Amino acid sequence: MIELPKRSVTRFFVPLIDVLILLFCIFLLMPFVSTPDSGKTGEPPDPTAELPKDVAELQRQLTDAKRRIDRLLKDRASPGDRMSVKVLEIDGDTGKLYSFDPDGPDPRQEVRDQADAQRLIDRHRRLSGTKEAFFLILYPRKLTGYPLVKQLDTYRRWFKDVPVGFDNPWAAAP
Repeated sequence: MIELPKRSVTRFFVPLIDVLILLFCIFLLMPFVSTPDSGKTGEPPDPTAELPKDVAELQRQLTDAKRRIDRLLKDRASPGDRMSVKVLEIDGDTGKLYSFDPDGPDPRQEVRDQADAQRLIDRHRRLSGTKEAFFLILYPRKLTGYPLVKQLDTYRRWFKDVPVGFDNPWAAAP
């Protein structure tokens, strides 16, 4: 005749299942804790490595390192630090393009043709210094039918050689 075990089997399996669950959780967390093998960028240089004895070679390495640091700092800079934005506005009643110059006799100046646009580009580049000049053209805030497609093509042609963006509140959002 078959006899029941004197001890319950669950006394053995419950702790075993707990240990297996713990090991599985550790297995799942391993990719977050481990470090990549190929990442030698953060390690200090080997102190036992032979240093170049030539002063010219050391100076070349120093200028290369400075150039890399400058490039990395420039890449990390925010777009606002790299760009100088000039805002232009399209008039809602006529579709004409205007720039704002608070130092001029009339703060609102019309950009009539390619020559005016080129003067505006040159002046803004000169004032922006080392920053990249960017032109932002604002559409009218009221829906009036302006600017016409012909006017927009003209404005794009005037600013084809510089970075330019159009802020159209009536365009469909992506």
